[in-house]
Amino acid sequence: MERNEYRSVATGEPEGMAQAADALYLAMRKARTAHSSGGLSQAQIALLDPLSSPEDALAVGQLAGKSGVTIPTATRMLQQLESKGILTRRRSQEDERRVLVSLTVEGAELLGRHRVELRGRQLRAAQIFTSSERAQLIEYMRRLTTVIMSDANGEVPRAS
Repeated sequence: MERNEYRSVATGEPEGMAQAADALYLAMRKARTAHSSGGLSQAQIALLDPLSSPEDALAVGQLAGKSGVTIPTATRMLQQLESKGILTRRRSQEDERRVLVSLTVEGAELLGRHRVELRGRQLRAAQIFTSSERAQLIEYMRRLTTVIMSDANGEVPRAS
């Protein structure tokens, strides 16, 4: 979507908001893809994000749930990441049906670099706004997140 394409709808109208949100989502995806860390896709990073260090271990189902993918999809992604040396998988000692996933030292370093790079880009981008504008944006983003999550959970979003 071109920069001014969504301006054809009055900015206060719901359609204008929807078009602006679509443009923002696309821009965020493009930016994150352009800055992919260590050859990892955004889906792989989202899957690994709940793991902070090699000491953390989560079950495959927990990782899948936190990243919004199915268990079979998570399993395929984890196999690829394990072959790259980014994580390890092992059977739970308490329940051998459960597979626990943890980052390798290299995987934790890679994910840590990604987080630092992402936060740096976010902070640089925030500088174009005044303190007051940032406060408004934060409030609007929180409200929008609540609306989106409500809708995703099958709830009717309510005005606040």
